[in-house]
Amino acid sequence: MSLSQTQQSQDLHDQITILTGSAIRLLAGDAGVFVVSNEAFDPQSSTEYTLYNLTESACVHLLAYIRERKQPTSGCPLVVDTLSAALVMQLGIADDAMEADEQAPEYERCSLFLYDHAGVLGMLHYVRPAGAYSCFEHPEEPDGTMRLFITHLAAGLRSALKSQSLVKEQRRLAAIFQQSDEGILTVDTALRIIDFNPAMERLTGWHESEVLGRFYYEVLRPRDRQGNEVGLVGSPILRAFAGQNVVNQEMVISARDGQRFDVSVTASYVGSSKGEPTSGILTIRDITREREQEEQRSTFISVISHELQTPIAIIKGYASTLARTDAVFDEEGLRSRLNAIEEEADRLNKLVGNLLYASRIQAGGLQMDIAPLDLPRLIETVVHRLQVKSPDVKVELNLPPYLPTVMADRDRIEEVLQNLLDNAIKYSPDRRELTISCRATGDEVIVSVSDAGMGISLREQEQIFERFQRVGGGTTSSTQGAGLGLYISRAIVEAHGGHIWVESTLHQGSTFSFSLPREEKAYLPMVVF
Repeated sequence: MSLSQTQQSQDLHDQITILTGSAIRLLAGDAGVFVVSNEAFDPQSSTEYTLYNLTESACVHLLAYIRERKQPTSGCPLVVDTLSAALVMQLGIADDAMEADEQAPEYERCSLFLYDHAGVLGMLHYVRPAGAYSCFEHPEEPDGTMRLFITHLAAGLRSALKSQSLVKEQRRLAAIFQQSDEGILTVDTALRIIDFNPAMERLTGWHESEVLGRFYYEVLRPRDRQGNEVGLVGSPILRAFAGQNVVNQEMVISARDGQRFDVSVTASYVGSSKGEPTSGILTIRDITREREQEEQRSTFISVISHELQTPIAIIKGYASTLARTDAVFDEEGLRSRLNAIEEEADRLNKLVGNLLYASRIQAGGLQMDIAPLDLPRLIETVVHRLQVKSPDVKVELNLPPYLPTVMADRDRIEEVLQNLLDNAIKYSPDRRELTISCRATGDEVIVSVSDAGMGISLREQEQIFERFQRVGGGTTSSTQGAGLGLYISRAIVEAHGGHIWVESTLHQGSTFSFSLPREEKAYLPMVVF
């Protein structure tokens, strides 16, 4: 809410107070309250009463007294009766006389029924000295002048109440406009931007002051999903102006820096009393993330289908061959086929395990058994297992002596190492040479796995740790894997309070590193200046 809106709302409240006080004075009253009727009460406001020269506690006593007495109606718009001395004391309107040891004067309450052609507006209750009369109370014409006064007062109060309601509605809409997560912009009938909310600023990179008065088409540069420019014929605003229903129309718009992203657009217009458009409203929702999730689902189905079908086909093929009654196998041929079945079963089991692992990560169900861990011994165990399985792979270890122990889950870190080594071998088809090194810092130990393989482009380095992401190039199509290993590795390392990252040069190799917290922090000597 702006300062001007706050001031405007306060001014309107003061206007009602002034109207109430002026009316009470004209009616010879000293104090009173204007009570808005249920029909005229604005539910956005908590102010049902407007007090004049009366405290909140005194108002409660006065209204309690009035509820038990005769009420005014349209037929008898003014009701007058005498107040008791005790109630006058509770209202505090004769304090000055009592302090001067004078006899407290008598007072009477008056209740005036306020209404106009639009209906009941409320009641004006006021207190005046007994015997005092206003200029609107003529014995010869008891109702005529008073009814004219009621009409004028009701018109003024109704106008002030409506204005107050409009300001509150404007304030509410302004809050929605400013705080909305969706981008909202409005244009005039010439399609020039007249409003641009903060969400649109975040979405496009433009500031409101830079786009006001500009043709919205020049700012957003909309295209359809096929990349074709959206001309005036396809403009959602013009379609809305023509009476068409434009809801969740998918488009591509440009940010200030030229970046393009998918959005869902809903268009509507504000019409005049004759139904003619006076302005248009565009509500824009960024659906780039939804598009990425759809692409991930498609990638998931494609990759998993391929990765599941391959081992199943191999297992079935070898099993069918072994089951033939007319086939004769020597011991070596039988063993090789059974080994192939076992390897593919292991591959299938690892794939299913990774999928379940990824599901647990998504559900926040990753648990760790943290204990002191000797990294060199674990690395040597993993490397020995690798060289037994793949003797053609050369692994160089660069492990400093007295490397500090770390706090980690042994099985999980072993899985991280295995994933990094498997990737290094898969993406280094020509030079199967790996280096594993460790170094200690003051708070952690860093493990690095380096290869001399195909490398990773800068763009892919930003995405490589996401689910189902695989390094591009010709090698990918012939390389096994569902793109879950690095995603799982990152989740494990971060669950330990560490970090994982990659440094790579295309066609020259990659180095994947991860950090783990030390069991004991390094002692740093104090330097005195």
